[in-house]
Amino acid sequence: MKNYNTYSEKELQNAIAEGDLQAFNEFYNRYVDNLIHFVHGKLDDLEESKDIVQEIFVTIWREKEAITLINSISSYLYRIAINKSLNIFRRGKIEAKYIASLGDYLANQQVTLEEISLEEEQEKTLQNALKELPEKMRLIFELRYYKGKSNQEIADLLNISIQTVSTQMKRALKIIRKHTQILVFMAILINL
Repeated sequence: MKNYNTYSEKELQNAIAEGDLQAFNEFYNRYVDNLIHFVHGKLDDLEESKDIVQEIFVTIWREKEAITLINSISSYLYRIAINKSLNIFRRGKIEAKYIASLGDYLANQQVTLEEISLEEEQEKTLQNALKELPEKMRLIFELRYYKGKSNQEIADLLNISIQTVSTQMKRALKIIRKHTQILVFMAILINL
């Protein structure tokens, strides 16, 4: 059995390039702790540091044939570690900026859970009220409020008079108002 701990960097590189797993284990053991410590000093996150170092060694093993082209393997390892740390740091800054931006947006919206709940309840109540409307009345209401059609456009579309549209809208609103009165009271209470 070979004694790899006496191998120089170049000898280890050559053995790794040939697929010698024992040489790779020696290489790993020589550098892993110092690299983790180095990256941890940059990121201040031990688990993230271990993950980065693990990725470095996996990459080296995957691309082992090219390892002989590297002049100083230790310099190469630290350069990769710096680059990966910077990428994590940049990604963290971007995420922090996004989170701060989202927080500012939500703060400016001043939407409370009660308001969200009330809006959902209002939508449910409106849908239930619409189900109680006669079919033609519901169609007129939906064309007006959901499709933004004018009374004249609705009259032309349904081939009815504009007065019929107006009357049907008034009746629809009266029925819907009965269903939504409790929600208006709840909205007043929330805003007190």
